[in-house]
Amino acid sequence: MKATLLAGIAFSCVLAAAAWAAAPSYHVVDKIKVGDGGFDYAVFDTAKNRVLMARTNYTTAIDAKTGVVSELKSASAGHMAMPIPGTSLLLLPRGRGTIAIVDEATGQQLADLPGGMNPDGAVYDPFSKMVFVMNHGSGESTVVDPLAKKVVATIPVGGELEFPVSDGAGKVFVNVEDKNEIGVIDVKQQKTIARYPLNGCEAPTGLAYVTPLKLLVASCGQSGTAKFLRADTGADAASLKIPVGADAVMYDAKRNVVLIPTRSGSLEVISVADPAHISVVQEVPTAVGSRTGTVDPNTGRVYMMSAKFGPPAQPGGRAQALPGTFEVIVVAP
Repeated sequence: MKATLLAGIAFSCVLAAAAWAAAPSYHVVDKIKVGDGGFDYAVFDTAKNRVLMARTNYTTAIDAKTGVVSELKSASAGHMAMPIPGTSLLLLPRGRGTIAIVDEATGQQLADLPGGMNPDGAVYDPFSKMVFVMNHGSGESTVVDPLAKKVVATIPVGGELEFPVSDGAGKVFVNVEDKNEIGVIDVKQQKTIARYPLNGCEAPTGLAYVTPLKLLVASCGQSGTAKFLRADTGADAASLKIPVGADAVMYDAKRNVVLIPTRSGSLEVISVADPAHISVVQEVPTAVGSRTGTVDPNTGRVYMMSAKFGPPAQPGGRAQALPGTFEVIVVAP
């Protein structure tokens, strides 16, 4: 029995070592100075090889090759700035209750469509070529045809909706923050068809889809958990302990890793190279408050907004970012 136990431990160590060996070693390689202003989601624009970070009064754009920073003034007040494939259009869900479509080529706003309460996360669905915008406050998805510049459907989901993902094959998934679950939307039927419970997860916000494994990955900010579910059934696949304050989730298919920045000041690197042994393989020190980001699928570089924070404006409130301290932390494999 002792020999069997020792053999089992040795085999587990080999598997852990293999997972560590399979994942690259990440480190901070740059800090890019950017202008002041609030921030939320970041998106990587593969067509133009740049990072887009929605800010309060503009969108920060960073050329991934040169590091040159520019500001898109017409793309303002969005939770995110989503490029529409094959066009010069950007779609911006705005907390004030509208969804803007901006033509970056001309700098003009072409539409400001009605959303629900606090349009927040959004995803372009290649299956339908529609954008599914999640209304955080009113619990439904506003479906936008970005080329026709019109709302085509409103899909009730229920709860406080956060970030969505598409599987590209007819389903859109969204975190429901207050219910600790994932809502499943059928794109063709334009209705919610399932709700997957996130057991042991409190306040899910970020969400990613691991395409080859057909897995959903949710970050649970309050419980300090990364949850992996099967996208077809909602069955638990893995549950990993990570620092509290996680928000965005990124999947890098080329390097077989999931990347989760946390407000606590670390970037969690999770190997999915072996689906039977999903594990945290590195914690990269970043900066306190750096909780969202995006990944360049070619280089694997991760871009995360950061700032230095002072005391809250009022007791019990959030810490306030200090003017002149905003920067983007770049982590590379």
